[in-house]
Amino acid sequence: MATGSDELNGARTLVTGASGFIGSHLTRRLLAAGAEVHALTSVVSSVYPMRLVDVRDRITLHEASLIDRGALETVAAEVKPDYVFHLGAYTHVGKSWQRVDECVQVNVQGTVNLLMALAPHGYKRFVSTGTSEIYGDIDVPFREDNQPHPISPYSVSKYAAEEYCRLFGDSYSWPIVRVRPFNAYGPAQSPDRVIPEIITRAFRGERLRMTQGRQTREFNYVEDLAEGFLQLATTPGIDGELFNLGCGVDVSMREVATKILDLMGNPIEADFGAFPDRPTEIWEMRCDPAKARERVGYDPQTSLDEGLARTIEWYRGELASGSTQFALAPS
Repeated sequence: MATGSDELNGARTLVTGASGFIGSHLTRRLLAAGAEVHALTSVVSSVYPMRLVDVRDRITLHEASLIDRGALETVAAEVKPDYVFHLGAYTHVGKSWQRVDECVQVNVQGTVNLLMALAPHGYKRFVSTGTSEIYGDIDVPFREDNQPHPISPYSVSKYAAEEYCRLFGDSYSWPIVRVRPFNAYGPAQSPDRVIPEIITRAFRGERLRMTQGRQTREFNYVEDLAEGFLQLATTPGIDGELFNLGCGVDVSMREVATKILDLMGNPIEADFGAFPDRPTEIWEMRCDPAKARERVGYDPQTSLDEGLARTIEWYRGELASGSTQFALAPS
């Protein structure tokens, strides 16, 4: 159980983006800690409500869009949460170039809408979820005191939302903590993300086309990240601060693909170089995890090999079921 679970026992919590990947795992962590969970989710989610269907009798589900200020005010007045975990967002980096308006509306305006809707009711802690993409193409390791240089519409919008959280926290003394999680993976991730796609194609014996895979990322098992969110919500004395949430160890995309295929017995070979590199590629991405470790005791427990093995087995079961929304259609 996470540090701070005692504080969450019986607490009223609101999770935006609760039907999302990290949000759904966080919801289960909160339930395990004894929290009363109110889950805010958008009806437009591509996998709604599959990630939460097995716990729906244990949570209160609110369907509302972050861009609907009136709906958020209604939810805030009804829930009056002690803790808020704001994960709801438009999250696809590549597609954000064609959907800039949606990025701004959901990530920036949506965050402001939520903060203003909650303001009359008070809360113990608001955890604002940013992204490692905010750092952009600066030198690694990424530290919280680095000047970011975001290089996609998605990352710019997330940085702007984060800055509104900082501004309101500084100006009104609202208890807000900002977090930048680094790449997550694990069971029930969206099928268009790299690890689920590799696993799914390998199980089906399909062609796996990739770039050369020279870019590096750190990968964090989603359960570890969910644990970190609980710690950030309940650790005293950190209001107004910004934290990386990650392991600080990066690997190349080629190495990740090779490792997954090795764990699966190499049913296929990856076609490295089949796709060109992105013109705005971030070649290295890893955090300095010291602040979260020292200030909130964050200590991820799952190795990459162990986490990938668990993830592979989860997708094995999903594909064996004959019907899943967590795998792309066969090619």
